[in-house]
Amino acid sequence: MQHTNSRFRFLRIETALALVFVAVLAGTALRPQAPVAEPSRIATIDLEKTFNSLQRYADAQAAVKAVADEVERQVKDVESNVRELESELDSYKAGSEAQLAAIAKLQTAVGELRAMQKFAADKVERERAKALRETYLAIKDAARRLSEREGFDYLVLDDSLPEMDPSSAAKTMQQISARKFLFASTKADVTDRLVGFMNDEWKAGKGG
Repeated sequence: MQHTNSRFRFLRIETALALVFVAVLAGTALRPQAPVAEPSRIATIDLEKTFNSLQRYADAQAAVKAVADEVERQVKDVESNVRELESELDSYKAGSEAQLAAIAKLQTAVGELRAMQKFAADKVERERAKALRETYLAIKDAARRLSEREGFDYLVLDDSLPEMDPSSAAKTMQQISARKFLFASTKADVTDRLVGFMNDEWKAGKGG
C-alpha cells in the first residue's frame, strides 16, 4: 500500500512538471518575437588617396602656390634692397657720418627682411592649413551624403594603408598603437566612388 501511494505521488509530480513545461512553451510561442536586427553596412576610404585625387584640393594647392610665389617676390625685393645697401658701405669713408647712417639704414633693412621672411612663412603655412581643413570638411560632408545615398551606416578611414615611419622603435610603436584597422577588405573600399562623387560636384559647381 505504501509502495502504491509513492507511485501515485511520483505520477502527480511528473504530471505537474509536464504542465509547467507546456505552459512555458505556450508562453514562449505566444510572446511576440523581437525583429532580427539587420547587420550594419560599413565601408572604408583611403584618406590620403582621396585628398590626392580631388580636383578641389588640387585647385586649393594651386591657390596656395600663387600666394607663396607672391610673398616670395616680396621677400626678394627686400633682399635686393639689403644687398644694395651692403654694397654702398664700401663707398663711404670708414667711421664717417655717412657710413654710420648707411649702417643704420642697413640694419633697419635687415630687420625688415627678417620680418618679411617670417610673415611669408606664416602666411603660406596658414594657407596650407586652410586648404587641408576645408578639403577635409568637404570630404566629411560628402561622405555623409554618399553614405545616406548608398545606405552605409558607417564610412570609416582605413588607417592600415599608410606606411609607417621606421626611424625609431618609439615612433613605430606610437604609430602601431594609433592604428585601429589591422585589415580591411578591398571589397569594402569606396574611395573611388567618393572621389568621383566629389569631383563631379566640384566640376558642376565651377560651371562644367
